[in-house]
Amino acid sequence: MEPKDEDTNPVLACALSGDIEGLQKWFENPEDPHHEQAIQMLQETDHVGRRVLFTACMLGRSDVVRELVRYGSDVNETTLREAKQSLQMLISHIRDTIADPEKVQGKLNKEDKHTCLNTCLMKSDWIQDAKDPTIGEFVEQKKQLQDTLNPILSKLTVPGRF
Repeated sequence: MEPKDEDTNPVLACALSGDIEGLQKWFENPEDPHHEQAIQMLQETDHVGRRVLFTACMLGRSDVVRELVRYGSDVNETTLREAKQSLQMLISHIRDTIADPEKVQGKLNKEDKHTCLNTCLMKSDWIQDAKDPTIGEFVEQKKQLQDTLNPILSKLTVPGRF
């Protein structure tokens, strides 16, 4: 039987139970040999890619959230799920835009449309085939998609010629 995340990460266990004193014990004493380990535990993810801060937010433990932020948790962190959804939403938006004749209105040629659709297909395939992708890999795939297609899609914002 695999250990539960809270069994291997005492910072997570404190967040789950709302144990502010336990958190303080782990973080307050820089001389404690476990101090650096506690900071690293803030960045660890559970089996679905959530960090301790995200879990505390889901549980509505605002006092724990405040402590975690005070100890270095990033309130603007992106979860694995959010990074994946962001890439999927961009792919969907691009496909919908290319398929909408009112938006395209002769501004893109057949080659541009083909490039957009093939690039989206490649990114969708990557999402399906990637083994244990990281947040950084999703972000990089999204950046590559934007860098490749922005020059083409920018043609859609140019007023049509009459």
